[in-house]
Amino acid sequence: MNRRLFLTTVAVVIALIAVICSCSNPPEQSSPGGLQIFFDADRLNIQPGEGVGLDWHVEGDHFFGVGLNGEPVDPTGHREVWPNETTTYVLDVDTGEFLEHREVTIMVGGSGQSQQPQQPQQPQQPQQPQTPTPGCPGAPLFTHFEANPSSIQSGQSTLLEWGPITNGNSGELVGSVLLTPGNFGEVGSPGSRPVSPSGTTTYTLTATGCGGTATKTVTVNVTNASPPGGGGWSGPPKVTSVVANSIPPSYNGPSPVTLHFYADVTVDGPCTVTYKWERSDGASGLVEKLVFNSAGTQQIADQWTLGGGPGAGTVWERVSILTPLPVTSNQAIINLNFTS
Repeated sequence: MNRRLFLTTVAVVIALIAVICSCSNPPEQSSPGGLQIFFDADRLNIQPGEGVGLDWHVEGDHFFGVGLNGEPVDPTGHREVWPNETTTYVLDVDTGEFLEHREVTIMVGGSGQSQQPQQPQQPQQPQQPQTPTPGCPGAPLFTHFEANPSSIQSGQSTLLEWGPITNGNSGELVGSVLLTPGNFGEVGSPGSRPVSPSGTTTYTLTATGCGGTATKTVTVNVTNASPPGGGGWSGPPKVTSVVANSIPPSYNGPSPVTLHFYADVTVDGPCTVTYKWERSDGASGLVEKLVFNSAGTQQIADQWTLGGGPGAGTVWERVSILTPLPVTSNQAIINLNFTS
């Protein structure tokens, strides 16, 4: 082989190697049309009860929406998650023609691989009581658990409500929350349930997390509405129940946002009710009037626009009944997390 032919052959081989290398490792986060997708977690291996942060950023002109595990999200965002088992999180980007996918798998110590369709298993032996998992921040902690109102007459109702329950002093609860007595089952946190006990009753919240179990109780006092000697209520018609709620119960997104509150007001006869809305920032609305031609329930509403993000916090509104007899509703709580 002459020298010129040898040098030509070497040049061709080097060019082929460069082409093969450039094609075998495309940019991991790029997509056709200049779309750039970044999706990552600050940790990929955690222990039960620990949290991890997910971060994503989508950039380009050719996409129409972004979703995290099926939930619409902003193109740029951050979310804290507390998986109790190995979990794969999927970021979907809608290009108009197809979905671009990115995945991040968080391995949770002792939980095995991601959930797969399970095969039939042999019956398991009864489990022994578990001791707190090392690294858990402690038994669950309650913010509050109360009844509004805490004293009612027989036949009336009240609202049990409770705030977020955490694993120790950090992170949302990874476990279950039960309300007894009654057929409530798991109720989550935060939450509320209307109840109409026939007699004085103590209700118990039992929260179980990776660091143990804790309980909190509240007692609803029930008195007989009938005066001594028999007969029914002989006083003027009055408000027997006022229960407030919020839409949505929590919000995670950009600011400003308009929050909506409503309340059901129930009376036991024809009367005119005067009331006002009160807020967690100390403000209160104008005194308004509600006319009942007979016993029954009417709904009232209010709204509140908030901004100033990013940041997180809790706000509430409640109803103060002024006449015919003073009554105050429960606090309708909304948990906020402004991303911008």
